[in-house]
This record gives sequence, structure tokens and C-alpha cells, in this order.
Amino acid sequence: MKSFIIKRLDKHLELEEFNYKFKGFKYKTNNARLNDMHVREITIVNQELIDVLIKYSFNKNYKKILEMYLNAMEDESEGSEGNLIVVLDDIARLRSIIIKKYRTILSRKLEEQFLRRLKLLENELRTKIIDIRIMRENQKENELIMSEEKGRGR
Repeated sequence: MKSFIIKRLDKHLELEEFNYKFKGFKYKTNNARLNDMHVREITIVNQELIDVLIKYSFNKNYKKILEMYLNAMEDESEGSEGNLIVVLDDIARLRSIIIKKYRTILSRKLEEQFLRRLKLLENELRTKIIDIRIMRENQKENELIMSEEKGRGR
């Protein structure tokens, strides 16, 4: 079903509203101007162009997550585990966006590639979190043993 409204202004025609249900990727613009028309949203139907745009968006978000991960790994304080958990949450958020929002319009091969990259990073994060917890428990046990040995010495 397509519908549109055209408004006549002197010698110019103005497209007021255009509704057509395309199956494609909706790309919102920031009030772009195209030949004296304000464009709020563009629907992209070409699959290759959709893949390129989504891949660009994914890579940008993935790069931010990697930077957060590297910053958390450099910070070896007590809060580093919390920072890694925040990164893990961002990975889950990005995965849900890919599955819920892009599954219908993204090619299957690219979707599997994105999910595989996220899964590898998630597994790496989980092992780092477990390592930090084990190191913390060992440190507490060592402190407990040292305090008991000090008490025995007197």
C-alpha cells in the first residue's frame, strides 16, 4: 500500500507525506536536505548496501567494546572485575541488537560472523573474570595463613 500527499506551493510541488511499506533497512537522518527537501528517514532496499552499513555500525560498536576491554585489563585494581562485567553487558546488548533488529534484513553469513566474533570476546572475558576471582581467593587464603602464622609465633 502506497500513499502520499503532494502540496502545491506556487510553481513548486512539495511532497508532504509518503507511506510505502518497503522491506529494508530504515536509516534515520539528521534533517538532511536533498534538493530543498527535508529527509527524515531513508529506507535502503539493496542488500549489499544494507550489509555494508550494518557492518560499519557493528565494527564501530565492537571497537568501542574492545577499547573498554583493554582499558579494564590495564586497570589491575579491585574494580577491574566490575569493569569487565560492564564490558560483558555491552557485548550482550550488541548481540541482542543483531538478533532482534538486524536478523530479518542482514545476510545470514554476516550475522553468523558477527555473532562468532562476539562469542569469542565473551569467552575471553569470562575466563579473565574467573582468573581474577581465583587470584583474589588465593590472595585472601594467603593473607589468612600469614595472619595465623603470626599468631602462632608469639
